[in-house]
Amino acid sequence: MVVRFGAGDDRRDAYRAGLSGSTVSGPLDVDSGVAEAFRRGVESNLDRQQADTPEGFGNVLFEKINQDDEGNDIVDYLVAPSNLQNKLNQVVGQDSAFDLINNLGVEGLLDRNTLGYLKNTLANVGAFTTDPNEQRNVYQLLVNKMFQGDDDQMRGALPLNQGDFAGLRRTGPTSFVDPSKSQGFLGDLFSLYTGENKAAVNASDFPGGGIAELPNFGQAGLDFTKEQGFRNYGKIIEDLITAATPLKYGKMLAGEAMGGLEELYNSLYPNRKKDEEELDTLIDSIDEDEKDEGELAKEILFGLDEKNKNKKKEFFFF
Repeated sequence: MVVRFGAGDDRRDAYRAGLSGSTVSGPLDVDSGVAEAFRRGVESNLDRQQADTPEGFGNVLFEKINQDDEGNDIVDYLVAPSNLQNKLNQVVGQDSAFDLINNLGVEGLLDRNTLGYLKNTLANVGAFTTDPNEQRNVYQLLVNKMFQGDDDQMRGALPLNQGDFAGLRRTGPTSFVDPSKSQGFLGDLFSLYTGENKAAVNASDFPGGGIAELPNFGQAGLDFTKEQGFRNYGKIIEDLITAATPLKYGKMLAGEAMGGLEELYNSLYPNRKKDEEELDTLIDSIDEDEKDEGELAKEILFGLDEKNKNKKKEFFFF
């Protein structure tokens, strides 16, 4: 509901109106001090309600100065979302989320308050990447990029410009089909001989291979993630996967029944216990709604699920 405050009221009433939540004023005379009183009331109310809102976000006070018929300055006030808040409110997919992220840049994002403010919105946007079975969200992609330091390319599956592939049907990691150019059964059959399919689309057909860009955080990103206590679980799991085979068989050989074989294995793989503890800590730290991915990671590492070996990918839990 729009609350208005107009001319004809005194300065005290104007201040109270602004302080109580008025969001739109009528034309207020500048010389009388009423406009200034209303502005101060609105600003006090915004400061009180948005004390924890990061700079640049939330609602702000806009003013428009005109003149009345007699040439006196008058001002209209409007409380509305800031440009950044509008961008955040309009996030509906990965492209609009990336637009906001790139608009903020490195300096704007490496702030605990700002990142926390964005988290719920970004975490509710599913990631669209070169992995057709991608399970991460945009918030996880963002933190992943912070962990990359000076590396231009993200580890693991790469994000795609979702708008480039709108209306296309996915057939593989970077391959798609344009239904509007369908050749029909005979056309597809003919393509098997010619190797040409007019409906086929590949990510490489788009500028930059269709890859969506995020800011390069450099060393500042690594320092920030360390300060915030983030763990690069993807790197931990990647390191463990590299040692998956000795780790898998080492766990079988390390039982008391194997006697001296445990000492032999430990001498060949001295970091076994530390890496196992890292994995156990990772699994224990995952929230209940993330258990499925955690168990999948565990199965990949220890060979408990042969079907999922092709899913050796990064997992980020924050």
